[in-house]
Amino acid sequence: AALRRAVTPEMVSYLSEELADNAQKGLRNEVTDITLLQADIAESWREDERDYATAALRYESRDVTRERASGKIVAGDDDHPTETTELWTFVRENGSNWKLSAIQQA
Repeated sequence: AALRRAVTPEMVSYLSEELADNAQKGLRNEVTDITLLQADIAESWREDERDYATAALRYESRDVTRERASGKIVAGDDDHPTETTELWTFVRENGSNWKLSAIQQA
């Protein structure tokens, strides 16, 4: 319910699909030690009654994928953080709360 309040239905579908895919493969993704390094508004615009804003986020984190059963790391490095830049687009309709509508790797 909390996720549905913060993201659009399309993002709920995407995130649910990703979680289900990992679960089906017996995997678990863990992202820890997140440090925001830089955040800037890359662009903003309006379409009809909707406002959009895209934020460029540069952050550091430890991002690993583990086998659920054994805990063995199958992707990522738990010992060294990696730097990531993503573009997060938010939308709001008629001045309502902002919701995450897209995430893109930069």
